[in-house]
Amino acid sequence: MQFDITPAVWKDFGELLRVQRRIMRETEHLAVTHKDPKSSTLYALAKAILHRKRLHTFVAKDGGNIVGYISGISGKFLKVRGTAYLVMGVLASHRGRGIGTELLACAERFARTRGVHRMELEVFENNTNAVRLYEKLGFVAEGRRREAIQTPEGYEDVIWMGKLLESNTSSV
Repeated sequence: MQFDITPAVWKDFGELLRVQRRIMRETEHLAVTHKDPKSSTLYALAKAILHRKRLHTFVAKDGGNIVGYISGISGKFLKVRGTAYLVMGVLASHRGRGIGTELLACAERFARTRGVHRMELEVFENNTNAVRLYEKLGFVAEGRRREAIQTPEGYEDVIWMGKLLESNTSSV
């Protein structure tokens, strides 16, 4: 493994935003694209501050540069606080090197320390590499939003996937 995964700190904020925007330009498997209006850096920072107790981000660094990230946000209300919604991205230049696997494992370990019962995410049906990765790590398809994403070829389904973190289950 040639990369390090660490919790994101405030000094990572600017670079993380730049990496997220670059990932938006590089991939077709995100709902947001480089053509969509961007939030200002100030707005993104304010949002991060407001949600800092519920939002946790880990970054993968190669040579000190951020090459991927995973963010988990727990539910706002008491009844859903045991659920973490995940969003992940890895630069195209670093895909296929185990970074996504390690980011997900890190998020799971962190979630377990916080008493999270369930992790969930969404994935485009045609993002077969991601679907296989999530299934390999124990995520299960729980639902489908039919033709939820417009693509140049037409419409694509979004698969809702979840993983229950039972207290007696070992970590990834």
